[in-house]
Amino acid sequence: MQSKVQADLVVAGAKDGKASQIALYDLREKSSLADYVMICEGRSQPHCRGIAEKIQEKLKLTKIRPLGIEGEMEGTWILLDYGDVIAHIFHPDIRTYYKLDELQPGPPLETWDEE
Repeated sequence: MQSKVQADLVVAGAKDGKASQIALYDLREKSSLADYVMICEGRSQPHCRGIAEKIQEKLKLTKIRPLGIEGEMEGTWILLDYGDVIAHIFHPDIRTYYKLDELQPGPPLETWDEE
């Protein structure tokens, strides 16, 4: 599956989980780590876990499973590693503290807020 299609599925899962402040970064020409990084936030720890679950459900439909999951128990910063696409789901305070968006090389490819 093409990495952009996979990234779109990650974003769709985040939207299904009612994530806010969604940003998708294109790293294809800038990093060997991943092609895309999606960063979003949830209102609470259970909400962050719910967003992660929705993303996993969306990709599982296409038989794609994460290579790794970190932070699911804590629920303040959950990382889902799909190889070419990495998803970060943050509690707003943690996103503000770590400023991961500022570490990305350039502006987001696309952004979405609550719909």
